[in-house]
Amino acid sequence: MDTMEIPNFGTVAVCPYNNSHQVPVERMQKHLVRCRRQYPNAKMAVCPFNNAHHVPEQELSLHTKACPDRAHMETFKYAISTNRNTLPQTGVYVRADGTTVEATSPPMDEVPDNEENWDDMDAPRYDPQQYCLNNPIIRKATHMTASEKRRFYESERARHEMLKKRNA
Repeated sequence: MDTMEIPNFGTVAVCPYNNSHQVPVERMQKHLVRCRRQYPNAKMAVCPFNNAHHVPEQELSLHTKACPDRAHMETFKYAISTNRNTLPQTGVYVRADGTTVEATSPPMDEVPDNEENWDDMDAPRYDPQQYCLNNPIIRKATHMTASEKRRFYESERARHEMLKKRNA
């Protein structure tokens, strides 16, 4: 992707679908989605390392070998260090109960247990209708006849007055 600096505007990139499109780098990915729809017959492929890299299909293998964003993916895929000191080594570890064990990593009993268990919560069931009845929530009458709406709003006024007196 060709980029250039334009004074008083910022860095722009040239669209691979249409060379006359010069788009700010921050908006290039959004532009490419739209431009790809405008040019459905363009034989372009998307880089597996960066979705903002659209290259001709015959150049994709060359691009993936030299893509600048490939390094970011490689750091996650492979170990960076080849130093043997960073590899796990056998050692003697002391458990929480005072006994010792020879292992390549600390014993699992030293890992603290997570005390939070969401399955054992004794919380009451949430009922939205009941919550609205007991709190000053404004409700709307829907799918009712005119007389039903009138009765509903009268009962709502009485409910709100009762809640005001109870909370005062």
